[in-house]
This record gives sequence, structure tokens and C-alpha cells, in this order.
Amino acid sequence: MGILWALLSVILVSAAQLTLRHAMLQFPPATSPVLFLQHLLQAAPGSLPLLLGLLGYLASMVCWYFALHRLPLFRAYALLSLSYILVWVAAITLPDWHEPFSWRALFGVVVIVAGVMVIFTPQKKR
Repeated sequence: MGILWALLSVILVSAAQLTLRHAMLQFPPATSPVLFLQHLLQAAPGSLPLLLGLLGYLASMVCWYFALHRLPLFRAYALLSLSYILVWVAAITLPDWHEPFSWRALFGVVVIVAGVMVIFTPQKKR
């Protein structure tokens, strides 16, 4: 059951990161805090995705709490690294984001997957 909580947390945190990125693309630059706050307080475009992204992080933390109670820490954090893969794939495949594909990044994804597989491979008893 711990793995399910951890995977749900990974999905939620990945969706939250993508939603926050979408929100920030609609906000003015943070170099002007007054303009940023005005944009936020007027419920301008980007405010709802910002709220949803923050709520996604909160829901992810609730799932993470349950995952940490049921999984060893080294396994839980190995699963958390899967969010890097989900966000990377979404960023290069979603329209209008124009995130470039890179072989170097793909190699990093392969290394992450290999690491998770090594951590979850059952050990032989001696």
C-alpha cells in the first residue's frame, strides 16, 4: 500500500509542477512584486492554475505522509525521482511549451529508471 501512496504523490506533485509552470507563464515577471500581487489579487489569468498547483502540492504531501509511514525511506525517495521523468516527458510533449528534446536528458532519465530498478530489485538471501 505504501508504493501506491508514493506513486499517487509522484503523480500529484508532477501535475502540480506542470500546473504551476502554466500559471507562471501567465503572470508578469516577479521583478515587480507590486504588479505580481495586483495580478494575483485581481484573479487575472494564471491565478486559478496557481491555486490548483498549490493545492496539488498539498494533496501530494498528504499522500507522501502516508507513503513514508509504510515504505522504507530509500524506496520512497527512489519513487519520488520518477516525478523528474514525468515532468520532463510532459514538458517536451505538451504543445506551446517548446521544451527541447535532448539526448543528454534522455540519458539522465535512463539513469534514473535504472537506479529505481536497482533499488527495487529483490535481494537474494545468503
